[in-house]
Amino acid sequence: MHIIELKGVSKVYKVYRKPADRLFEILLRKNLSYEKVALKDINLKVRKGEALGIVGENGAGKSTLLSIISGIQQPTLGEVKVFGRVCAILELGAGFHPEFTGVENAYMYASLNGLSKSEIDRRLDFIREFSELGDFLYQPIKTYSTGMVVRLAFSVMIALNPEVFVIDEALSVGDIHFQKKSFDKIREFKERGGTLIFTTHSTYQITNVCDRAVWLKDGKIQMEGDPFSVVKEYEDYMREKDKMDQEQMEIRRANLTHAYIEDFKISHQEVKPGETFRAWLRVRSNKKEKVVLALLFRRNDNILLSVYSTKHEGIDVIVEDSTDVVFSFEDFPLLHGRYFADAYLLDETATVIYDVKSLPFDVPKESVTDLGIFKIKGSIELNPFSYSFSKL
Repeated sequence: MHIIELKGVSKVYKVYRKPADRLFEILLRKNLSYEKVALKDINLKVRKGEALGIVGENGAGKSTLLSIISGIQQPTLGEVKVFGRVCAILELGAGFHPEFTGVENAYMYASLNGLSKSEIDRRLDFIREFSELGDFLYQPIKTYSTGMVVRLAFSVMIALNPEVFVIDEALSVGDIHFQKKSFDKIREFKERGGTLIFTTHSTYQITNVCDRAVWLKDGKIQMEGDPFSVVKEYEDYMREKDKMDQEQMEIRRANLTHAYIEDFKISHQEVKPGETFRAWLRVRSNKKEKVVLALLFRRNDNILLSVYSTKHEGIDVIVEDSTDVVFSFEDFPLLHGRYFADAYLLDETATVIYDVKSLPFDVPKESVTDLGIFKIKGSIELNPFSYSFSKL
C-alpha cells in the first residue's frame, strides 16, 4: 500500500531582483520577474512503513519536495496524495510562536493536527521527559538555543503519533546524545509501521536508517533505489565535483601562496586492520619557510576520526624547493568502511591552510565481530587468581 504518491510534480518560483519589483510589476503591468525551477516532473511513491532518504546538494530541491509532501507548499504542476497524518520538522522552529512557551506551542501545534486538549494532556508527560528541557518548557521559545528548539520540535512531533514523519536536516543541529536518542525513537517508530522521509548530508545515516533512497539533482530525480547504491553514486559524483573544485582552488592558491603540496600518495587503496598504512607527501615552496604537515582521517560522512601532525611530534619541517615526508601508522586500527586521508600543509602556527589534498581508501570486513570504527587491542584472562583487583 502506498501512503504517498506524487505524479508529475513540478515547483516553479517567481523570483524578483529587488523587492520593489513586485509593486512595479502590478503598477506597470509588466513582467519584472524570472522563473526558478525548484522541482521538475517528480514521480514518486512511498510505501506504508517505508523509510525514504533523500540526498542531494544544497539547492537540489530536497526541502521543497519535503514541504510539498508535508502540505506546507502546493506544487505548480502535478498531483500529490498523502494518506494519513503528516508531522514535519522542516525549517528550525517553523510552526512555533517565539513568544509562546514550549508547553503553549506544544498545545497549539497538537490542536492544529486535530488533537483534543485531553489527548494533549496525556502526551505532555512524554514531551517533558523526552525533550529533557525541564523548566525551560515554561519559558518562551525565543529564549531557546537551536538545540533546545530541536528537542521540543522532535518531542512534540513524535508524541502526535503520525502516520508520516518528515525531517529536513533538523536533527543535525542537536547534540550527539539527543541525536542518538532521536534515531532510537525513529527506529521504534518504523517498527510500529510508521513512514519516515528525511534528508540529511550524512550519507551514513541514510544507509543505516533507510530502506530506499532518492538522489535529487537540479530539481530532478537522478537516481532511485537501495540506499547503498544511491549513496555510492552520489558520493562518487560529489568526489569528482570536489576534485574539479580543488583543481580550481589550487590554481587560485598558486597565485596567493608560494608553498603547496605537489604530490600525495597512500600505500593502500584497501587496508586491512592491523596492516601498516603509509602516506607520502611532496611539498614545494618558492622560498625557505617553516611549515606544519598534518594527516586527517575522516569517515565517508565527514565525521572526524583523528589528526596526526608534525606539530604533535615536535618535528620542525623547513621546506625549500622540494621536501618529501612519509607518515607511517603500524597496526592500523580502523574497521570496515570507507574513509578519507586528508593531507594538510599549514603555516608554522598551524592556523593558516596553504594546501589540502584528499584520497579515499577502504577497509574490508573480515569478520562478523568487526563492529564499530576502530579495533581496541586488549587481553582477557579467565579466573586470574593471582590478580589483585585492589591494585587497579
